[in-house]
Amino acid sequence: MTSDIQAWFDAYANELNAGDRQAILARYHPQGAWLVRRGQPVLLTHAQLADRYLGGAWQPPVHFAWQGLQLEAAGPGAVLAVGQFQWDRPCGQQELISYTGLLLLVDGGWCIRLEDENLAEILRAS
Repeated sequence: MTSDIQAWFDAYANELNAGDRQAILARYHPQGAWLVRRGQPVLLTHAQLADRYLGGAWQPPVHFAWQGLQLEAAGPGAVLAVGQFQWDRPCGQQELISYTGLLLLVDGGWCIRLEDENLAEILRAS
């Protein structure tokens, strides 16, 4: 299972680097997902996630890369992902973000049900 999940996260990184908004949206659970930012959890419906990722407010990174991503089975049809990622913004700022995700198996495919992302460090300021 770990190699399949690692491939899933590798493909997710490729989609982020390509700015493929539709593919990114397709990675989320059809019932929506919990997004935690600055310690504040919010449950967004899939329609709200579509507004977020397909609208103009969200901007893809200039560069994205996982760092130290650890994957663990969290039960039948569930995977816990813990690690960090580098997110380079168009303004030139590079950020290291801590990441915790919960993926659930839905109709044979993995879907994000929870993402907790928080700034760990600014690597280069804009």
